[in-house]
Amino acid sequence: MKFFTVLFLISILTFFSGASQAANFEVTPIIGYTFGGSLKDSDTEESLKFGDSESYGLILGLRDETKAGGGFYELLFLHQKNHVKIDDSIFPGGDHLDVDINYLHFGGRYGSEGEVVNPFVVAGVGATFFDPDEGGSITKFSFSIGGGANIPLSKHISLRLEGRGFGTIFDSNSAVFCEDHECRVRVKGDLLWQFTAFSGIVFNF
Repeated sequence: MKFFTVLFLISILTFFSGASQAANFEVTPIIGYTFGGSLKDSDTEESLKFGDSESYGLILGLRDETKAGGGFYELLFLHQKNHVKIDDSIFPGGDHLDVDINYLHFGGRYGSEGEVVNPFVVAGVGATFFDPDEGGSITKFSFSIGGGANIPLSKHISLRLEGRGFGTIFDSNSAVFCEDHECRVRVKGDLLWQFTAFSGIVFNF
């Protein structure tokens, strides 16, 4: 978790070093709700289902001056406290395992500007960091795609509404939730899909 936090802070500093020279950048605190997803244990063929949970984070946006209209580079951080629904035979002592899931994605947004409601599409790539209460943390490559709308409230403030799907890639025989050289779950090549709907207040500078 410390490594992921340091990486996020470095990304913010790098992002703002470029934004300070630009005419237009955004800071958007966000809050929303993330829906499930599942993985299959390659040893037991059991489906490991992630629960639905609240999520929150931050988006930093920097205008792409090479594109006309509403083109932005974006850095997104999203955090959720989640749990995996499991069987007692896999995880003794309980029917679920608490796990924090964090996304750090760099990507872009493109849409209209100057209207009452400004629709947009968005995509990104980056990493998903899993930090379970029991077992070691893991980091996996992930991507995201979605869309939404910005609703201007004043010259420098707008409301952002967005839905985004996150896909996290597990390669063949990925071991997860490992502790003391013992891995409780093995995933034989799978894709974890989660969907997040969120809103945020955009501060434009």
